[in-house]
Amino acid sequence: MRRIILTTLLSSITLTAAASPVPQSNDASAPASRPVSTGVTSPRLVRTAQISIPADVLPTAFGSSARVVLKVDLDASGMPTAIRVLHPINPQVDERVIEGVRQFRWTPAVLNNQPVPTDVTLTVEVQR
Repeated sequence: MRRIILTTLLSSITLTAAASPVPQSNDASAPASRPVSTGVTSPRLVRTAQISIPADVLPTAFGSSARVVLKVDLDASGMPTAIRVLHPINPQVDERVIEGVRQFRWTPAVLNNQPVPTDVTLTVEVQR
């Protein structure tokens, strides 16, 4: 059974490769092939900030911890430019988390050896 699945997978890869034509160029000075990119790296969190939230602001319904999920837009230097809340706790907690995340710093994402803007989804766990 495993050989059948492996054979099927290999034949589908071969069929895909055979179905995609390679562009031909009559120009002798044109390169034979071009790399798609010279490398892609994701942003990496290098500095965080202390986020303090008073206990009376935290809802008791969440128990000992709760999570705020954010979408953070990073510029080409790794600085957050826009922060949106995807999964909130409550407006007071969300605002304090956003203020703290504005102080976070990342190494920038890199594409073709150039820093590029990107976005990350960040989950912040708030504990009592």
